[in-house]
Amino acid sequence: MDINQKSKEFAQYVKATDEFKNMNKCKLELERNRNLKKQLDNYVNKKNNIYSNYRMEDASKKISQLNRDYHSFFNLPIVANYMQATRDFNNMMEKLYKSIEKELLK
Repeated sequence: MDINQKSKEFAQYVKATDEFKNMNKCKLELERNRNLKKQLDNYVNKKNNIYSNYRMEDASKKISQLNRDYHSFFNLPIVANYMQATRDFNNMMEKLYKSIEKELLK
């Protein structure tokens, strides 16, 4: 058994899931709107900057404020759909990782 071949097959199965397809569809829709994409990129950069420059307690407060500042942005349908699709995909992947871990620990 070639593990690299199996990993390629696994990736193809993941790509075939509704969660992956929906996430990509929502991502493309978001990317078509350059202004929204730019705002999302700004949010991610600010969030990453906070996490890398502050202690966890301080970062938590700053992130809460950042989220309040972006509240209306995240309620825009295109953005909300993308964020939900991303959460759904991440939840699916987390379940897969837990399933793999369970098999490894048998």
